[in-house]
Amino acid sequence: MANKSRARVVKAEKNNTLSNQISKEDAFNGIYGDDSQVIRPPYNLEELSKITENSTVLQQCIDAYTTNLFGFGIDAESRLDLNSKDMTPEKKAKAESETKRLQEFIRYANLDEGTETVFQNIIEDQEKTGNGYIEVLRDGKGQPVELVHCDSQYIRVCKKTEPVEVGYTIMEKGEPVNILRNKRFRKFVQIIDEKKVWFKEYGDPRIMDSTNGNYVEESELESKEFRDATEIIHFKIGTSAYGVPRWIGNVVSLYGARKAEELNLLYFVNGRHVPAAVVVQGGLLDEDAYNNLEEYMKGVSGTENAYQFLVLEVQGEEITNANGDKNLSDVKVEIKSLADMIQKDAMFLEYDATHRKKMRSSFRLPPIYTGEADEYNKATAETARKTTEEQVFQPMRRKLARKINGAFLEALDISEAKLVLKSPDLTDIASISNAIYPFISAASVIPNDLRPMLEKLLNRKLDELPEEYNKPISILLAEMQGQSNEHTVSEPKTVQKSLSEYDNVLVMKQMRDLLQELKDNGKL
Repeated sequence: MANKSRARVVKAEKNNTLSNQISKEDAFNGIYGDDSQVIRPPYNLEELSKITENSTVLQQCIDAYTTNLFGFGIDAESRLDLNSKDMTPEKKAKAESETKRLQEFIRYANLDEGTETVFQNIIEDQEKTGNGYIEVLRDGKGQPVELVHCDSQYIRVCKKTEPVEVGYTIMEKGEPVNILRNKRFRKFVQIIDEKKVWFKEYGDPRIMDSTNGNYVEESELESKEFRDATEIIHFKIGTSAYGVPRWIGNVVSLYGARKAEELNLLYFVNGRHVPAAVVVQGGLLDEDAYNNLEEYMKGVSGTENAYQFLVLEVQGEEITNANGDKNLSDVKVEIKSLADMIQKDAMFLEYDATHRKKMRSSFRLPPIYTGEADEYNKATAETARKTTEEQVFQPMRRKLARKINGAFLEALDISEAKLVLKSPDLTDIASISNAIYPFISAASVIPNDLRPMLEKLLNRKLDELPEEYNKPISILLAEMQGQSNEHTVSEPKTVQKSLSEYDNVLVMKQMRDLLQELKDNGKL
């Protein structure tokens, strides 16, 4: 009798636990085109703005950028050395006044959230979609007074307009000089709930109607329908009309990691069901057995169906022997799992780990910045922080500070002060103390030079030493020894104290505080 085989596929009924949302259509589709001034973005900005919901690491990378770029604060400082011998009282007064005005601008540029939070929101948009926008409001004098964050998913960039003359102030041989240059500006449009609002690029001297994006003359300002357009500053990654996220090359890996997570979820939701093959030797499943097996497979999903038993009855084939007798063949049923590879790989855990490395690499961040510090000790953590500060965050802070200063200082009529982005203090006091020891031995350092370092070590304010003691230690000790010898010769029976009673008390108090501090910190 010829061997017969039959194969059927039985699937478990899928539990629908995943999202079936349809991507929202771009609200700007109707205004794109060759004849339109609005440029189509290279990617769906609304999808990019929400893509962190599908990633286990992207939001952490973005948070690391927002925290380290603007999280330490924004401050203003003078461009001049106020302690210089060449500093005149007039220049010093002007620098101090402008520094104070710039600090007030930073403090009150946004009363609802704070200026730092506004810029953090812009950086978050920039890292998600490649673009960040800030709306600038001016007062009656034409000076910037308020900064407002604009959601990048609703903003579109327009083509550049015809060039216009713009005045700039530059420094020539230390003196301010006014110049004119031609510049082409862009328009921006925002659509929310089918309502359209137009903006002009920051610095555009022309008057624009925010309702239609048209430039108007001063004579048309009396119109009741006219509404003056505000200005926008565009922060972006790249040089094209739209910025591109730095992680865009890993978008396929991002969605792949998401699919791996979904497959893991299905595995746990479906309970004990795994892909398997039912092998029958010496017989065939009849239709009733097949239907029963199919019903069983449909009901294995979920924890409530766990620990059910499968009874599979198979009838052997009828075989006629040499004597003409009919017997049933011996039947062997074997169930083989097809999930060995999946179990071994723990459902793509290696794929997810590789994806996280790729995403961090696109931001040039070590694992410690995304909360993965299992393999770090103090030395490796400090090295990672310093390297990232030098290679990533410090250059970005300088770039952002240059853009912000270029936008606002001239508009605020400020020339002797500048805005700075604060950075973390990575000073290693122990390393510095070892490095400056030779200079102390060579009498090149005075005590008051070391007081700021001691303040950081003790985390408390220390008063400066009087000038009579503010000398290199070796010189001070030599002078004190010489004075002691003189008094010993003139008055052998008199013991001369090196310091006054008040100074001794002061030194003893500071020594007591230092010892107590070291004891509290476990260093003593």
